[in-house]
Amino acid sequence: MSDEMNLVQERSQIYRDFYNNKLPKRMPVEASFPNSLIAEFGGLDPISYQYDYTKLASAAEELCEKIYSDSCPITPPNIVSTRTPSIYEILNSRNFVMSKGGQVQHPEVVGMLPEEYPQLIEKGFDFLLETVVPRQHPNLSLDNSIKRSTALEMGKTALMNDTMSFIPIYMGLMQKYNYYPGSPMGSFAVAEAPLDFVADQLRSFSGISIDLRRNREFIKEACEAVLPLVYAWGLPAVGHPEGGTMLPLHMPTFMREKDFVELYIPTFKKQLEQYAAVGVRPTLFCEDDWMRYLDIIHDELPAGTKLMFEYGDPKIIKDKLGKKFILNGLFPVSALNKDTPQQIVDRAKELLDIMMPGGGYLFGFDKVILGAKDANIETWASLNNFLREHMVYDNPGESFGTPLNSEGFIRDFKLIPEVKSKYLFNWDEHKAKYPHTPDIAKGKFEKASHDIFVSYMNLLI
Repeated sequence: MSDEMNLVQERSQIYRDFYNNKLPKRMPVEASFPNSLIAEFGGLDPISYQYDYTKLASAAEELCEKIYSDSCPITPPNIVSTRTPSIYEILNSRNFVMSKGGQVQHPEVVGMLPEEYPQLIEKGFDFLLETVVPRQHPNLSLDNSIKRSTALEMGKTALMNDTMSFIPIYMGLMQKYNYYPGSPMGSFAVAEAPLDFVADQLRSFSGISIDLRRNREFIKEACEAVLPLVYAWGLPAVGHPEGGTMLPLHMPTFMREKDFVELYIPTFKKQLEQYAAVGVRPTLFCEDDWMRYLDIIHDELPAGTKLMFEYGDPKIIKDKLGKKFILNGLFPVSALNKDTPQQIVDRAKELLDIMMPGGGYLFGFDKVILGAKDANIETWASLNNFLREHMVYDNPGESFGTPLNSEGFIRDFKLIPEVKSKYLFNWDEHKAKYPHTPDIAKGKFEKASHDIFVSYMNLLI
């Protein structure tokens, strides 16, 4: 067997072991290069490359050469993590706009007025399509159906072109550096918690902060109304231990504990338990400082959930949560800029001495790197080389932690019903009109409808 195949197998095995609660012979080392960093490192204009991502190819390869990683450090452009500007410009979007420096930013926007809670509660997805989406993306206004359909098709085509143009570069790096191939296609998705979804682009941060005092009952009902939407949105086609559903958690640290317990947790807990019931691992980015919520997390969230922390005391987090959950994050990304190579190695060893014993910790930064000025490449390379050599276990194969869905949750359609909407495909109605259509077409049509549903939901994250 070639050395290349051996490396791919080694990397696949350490990920397989880790996500199946077995100590790997060594922990995986990961790097992630945001496009803005690649562009700055390559001396590219911070704006123009975002309309031709193939310009990143040379710099991306050079970074991959310099910094060790077991998984591919780059990902093809997409609407959720990359914020490709073309689709937002074509839709004349208000919720994501490019700054003068090239960063596509999320200004505070209101997609739903406070008096419209009853409409959201009653109509769900229909209300989003009829009211919220046109407000956030004016070129999808219902006033001009031809302009709307043209803008929608142009936006989807632009997004697809941005993604597909970068695929050969991504695949070339995967092959050249023999990276971990990742979880199976269709096993990873993105969504939001119900209250975060209501807050983020429907009511805005300011609006939801007022509603927490004035419209508590409406918030409760709204979270129940959007629960089927965010659940279906974040449900991967394939459940797999190495895949999962990513949920960035925005509001909790800005809420009182009473509000968190009474308004945020109930529907969020249902969402996560129902993911676990079908073998989908929730991956939560706990933004800001969650130290006051650690006991609630331990008691309320399903075992095997992956928790990515920004701030907090590593020892307390490890002691309270390490046996039940997979932990990630906490290492300050600022160290890449201010530390010498030796200082960052010493800092990493200090954290790993706390987090590694007993397993269950995947090394990661507390924040995303924005540009090359935020990271000294030599320091980063020294860090990852150290991690590869140091994150080794003497007892590989031993079990650690608590596997996903150890509680034995079962998919319960009474807790989270399927999404219903007059705008989504209905097989029974179609079959009544076209009785000649064979049953084998049902899955194809329903998948196409679900893809459209996800596309609309992605416009609101």
